[in-house]
Amino acid sequence: MKKCIIFFPKISSSGLPDAFSWWMQAAATYGIDAKICFFEDFGFAKLPDKPDFVVMRGYDSRISLFYENQGVKVINTWEAMDCSHNKWKTYTALLDKSIPTPLTVLINNKTTFDSLAKELGTPFVVKQTNGSQGYNVYLVNTTQEYLEAYGQCQYNAIAQKYISTSHGHDVRVWVIGNHAVACVLRYSKSSFISNYSQGGQAKSYPLTADIAKLAVDASNACGLFFSGVDLLFAPDGNFTVCEVNGNAGFRTLSEVSDFNILNTFFSSLEDYDN
Repeated sequence: MKKCIIFFPKISSSGLPDAFSWWMQAAATYGIDAKICFFEDFGFAKLPDKPDFVVMRGYDSRISLFYENQGVKVINTWEAMDCSHNKWKTYTALLDKSIPTPLTVLINNKTTFDSLAKELGTPFVVKQTNGSQGYNVYLVNTTQEYLEAYGQCQYNAIAQKYISTSHGHDVRVWVIGNHAVACVLRYSKSSFISNYSQGGQAKSYPLTADIAKLAVDASNACGLFFSGVDLLFAPDGNFTVCEVNGNAGFRTLSEVSDFNILNTFFSSLEDYDN
């Protein structure tokens, strides 16, 4: 029987307890002995026997590289997770593969509102470089709003062209290997961002060939095996890639569909190679 370890941050034990059972049940369905561990215990608790593979449900270079250096398959690798977690790295990876994505500028302490407005137009979006779940994302119209947003992002931020045609709605696509397996439309009636964690809602949406190809290309550009790709509705009627997530949640999918994404994940592992 194959063995795997699924690592979570400890905060998940209070916020998302049913996530553990989802992963354990799906693994058992495919004859895999899964064990849940927490990032914070690594190096203190006795490590389990060497697993066949590790699943990272968060960002921790120590754990990823520890197992990768032992030749254990890690999903996703630290290099891929780092690329997706750092929005500037994501942007450059997408540009390198000529994948459409909004114009983005890396901010530093000398960057001014006027310079960004000239480059991106107004309003524009300010995001924490390593943020997630829609936290520390701001729509900026003035110098004061820009300075406040930059501070809230702990002076570690990017500025991105605002895609007004996608205000309050986007498409989340889940990718496993070289296949887009599901998508939903996320929307908000009160905010320009539609993340579920920020009060957004979701409904079913057709997974077209164009959506699937763009999502897979974006996921592959970051080196991810299991990912969530967020697509914006571009002015020309096509889509553009907003973000690529290496630690993608799937609660919205479970609310609008009976599709079991974890069964698909575990059934696809033979196609995975670090």
